[in-house]
Amino acid sequence: MKFRLVVFLLVTVLYSSAQENILLRGLVYDKDAGNAPLGMAAVQIKNTQLGGLTDDNGFFEIPIPKLNLKDSLRVSYVGYAAQALSIVGYQQGDTIKVYLSSSAETKQEVVVVAMNARGVLLKAIENMRKNLLTDSLISTGFYRQYHKENGKYVRLIEADVSVAFNCKSPYKYSFHESVQTNQQRRSENYETNGDVHGDHLVDLLKENPYSYNRNNFLDPKKIDYYSPKFVSENEDEYVISVQYKESSSKNLEQAKLWIEKESFAIIQMEIEKFPNPYYKRTRYEPVSRWQLVNEKDVIETEKVNGKYVVSSITRSYNHHVLNTQTGNVDFIVEETFEIHFYKYNTEKIGETMQKGKYWAMTNLYSEPYKYNAKFWDDYESLDVHPLPEQVEKDLEHRKKLVEQFKAPGL
Repeated sequence: MKFRLVVFLLVTVLYSSAQENILLRGLVYDKDAGNAPLGMAAVQIKNTQLGGLTDDNGFFEIPIPKLNLKDSLRVSYVGYAAQALSIVGYQQGDTIKVYLSSSAETKQEVVVVAMNARGVLLKAIENMRKNLLTDSLISTGFYRQYHKENGKYVRLIEADVSVAFNCKSPYKYSFHESVQTNQQRRSENYETNGDVHGDHLVDLLKENPYSYNRNNFLDPKKIDYYSPKFVSENEDEYVISVQYKESSSKNLEQAKLWIEKESFAIIQMEIEKFPNPYYKRTRYEPVSRWQLVNEKDVIETEKVNGKYVVSSITRSYNHHVLNTQTGNVDFIVEETFEIHFYKYNTEKIGETMQKGKYWAMTNLYSEPYKYNAKFWDDYESLDVHPLPEQVEKDLEHRKKLVEQFKAPGL
């Protein structure tokens, strides 16, 4: 009898979780082409990572938490004026219709230069070895990650870390060698999706944005697949967009790159990834419970000893977590990971590492620690990178964050 009761309660919880979501459906049309369907348009709920791309018929269908119906929907396409519209009052089964037209403002930003966008990007790729630091380096910075589940934040981890890596080549090294955790703190864990996490800090670091993208839009042989275009330019830099629309891979990519005019150094990148609607799964390919909806990486750089190094990485993505029995979306999980370096050292790296405790894994999810209140009260990075108010509000529904930090949940 007790077993039946437990099963009934479990089913009830899963069912109620699924009921918190709603399917947002719509069609996007090209107004300049006689209202033809506009495929590959980006659709996103404002201030979230919820969204996706339209298919060949301009159709989109996005499971979202019902509480996000208070937000607005943003629809965009390269070279077209983006539109934002309210979805308050949307009901299950409704179909939203959006009409996009070319942006006069965007056209004015594009400036004709002696070298076209393809030439600028090729020059930037050619100069990567010259512009990027190729020396041993220890970078110290602030790491933060926070998770949202079905529209509410359920976890927060923060740490001050030092990363030691040996960047002999911008094409070969992994942006992660060894990590030392100087200080850390974490909230209790309110996740219910059953995710068993890996080490996201290490994942973030090892994917050096320069070598990691060497196989796509930073590959000179593949550059024409991405159709480089000028977005804008000023006295100091070019801004170029690239977009890969057709591929046999699972995911599609589009990116925006800031390139310094004087050195042709790539000083900033914004990279977005979406599932490829043209991709056909092979017969025996396993279906993952975790379905990527979209991912965005923002990379910034800084000069150290006259060369550029990565100074900041922010990655945000969301997944649909499927019910293994029904295939329905049980959870919508959004996660953000960010690291911002504030100090760099290129002297006596080996000696410094011997004095510290550098490891290949950080184990921030479960490593015991002693909460240092004074350190965090005086930590300037918290002022420079304030925690979003909603994260604190959602996590403090049971007790203050500072109390959770003192006795964190695993």
